Amino acid sequence: MSLKTNRSLRTVIWAAVVLALIAAVTLSQQDKSASAKADTPKALPAVRVATAQTRDLPVHIQGQGHLVALNQVDVRPQVTGIIRAVHFREGDDIRPGQLLFEIDPAESKTQLSRTQAQAAQIKAQLDDAARDFHRSTELVKAGFISPSAADTSESKVEALRAQHQAALAEADTAKVQLDHTRIVSPIAARAGAVDVHPGSLAQVGGSLPLVTLLQFDPIGVEFSLPETQLAAILQARAEQSLRIHLKTPDGQYVDGKLTFIDNTVNRNTGTINLKASFPNATSTLWPGAFVRVELQAGFERGATVLPPQALLEGPQGHFVYVLNEADEVSEQPVTLLRIQDEQAVVAGVDGTPRVVVEGNRALRAGMKVQVRS
Repeated sequence: MSLKTNRSLRTVIWAAVVLALIAAVTLSQQDKSASAKADTPKALPAVRVATAQTRDLPVHIQGQGHLVALNQVDVRPQVTGIIRAVHFREGDDIRPGQLLFEIDPAESKTQLSRTQAQAAQIKAQLDDAARDFHRSTELVKAGFISPSAADTSESKVEALRAQHQAALAEADTAKVQLDHTRIVSPIAARAGAVDVHPGSLAQVGGSLPLVTLLQFDPIGVEFSLPETQLAAILQARAEQSLRIHLKTPDGQYVDGKLTFIDNTVNRNTGTINLKASFPNATSTLWPGAFVRVELQAGFERGATVLPPQALLEGPQGHFVYVLNEADEVSEQPVTLLRIQDEQAVVAGVDGTPRVVVEGNRALRAGMKVQVRS
């Protein structure tokens, strides 16, 4: 073997030894890094907490509703005829008893004259029959005629009297029909759109009213509230401490009166329907508009309040995460009564426990957490 071959072999052997040493060092460092990672404890979830508080709170209940007219009249004709005149304009404020429409009274006047003439004719016949009966009675007393003849005269008088009463009733009916040719407003209201004009035919039983009248003052509000609020409302109403108001579009608060509580709770929504009335002398409240109604139903003693963000909702309803002394969380079911003054008023929390208000979305019952100040 030559000297040059020996040198090449030694170079290869030393290179192999160096590579083996580098590999051994690398594996050792990796094992130490893995061991260090295994020994490092996992960081605990960081949360912020708040303490449940107990306060005496005024019971403020808010609901969304819409304005409705307390009185609505669809004006329809009671007789068929041609509209002679319309005595108001669309959108006018109408007074009670104000003349609205005139229907051509010619046919009704003719019918009234006919029935009055018929009644007068029967009255003349009745008077003549009454005189005959009186004479017959005298002749019976004198013995000139038999009593049966007087009975016949009396029957004729009774028949004519009945006919006269029927004729008078027909005349009264004709007079009522004549009065119906002048249509007046039964209430103070605001007129809507008019569907007829002078010369139009007004028909009894038509599909559309001549005009619709809506009462504006006072005006009503229909709204619904959760059934959980019913007990407080009924108690405050019995104690005469219930107050209700709404905010007008121009920023004014108007006090009203609760006028109706429905006699059943809607099983599908868990709500109950209510109605209130409010003064509306300036007509700023318009039927059909949506408004927010607020009720003040006395005071609630010892109410439990939490920050709203502490509440979570699961399949069984609302709940919060409560911390024990070891900073472990557990689920606490609660009932949300209402949101008031940016606080959640709840039931189901005893005492003043610590509840998680931030970082609660990723928690599970039994987890240990780190409380941030």
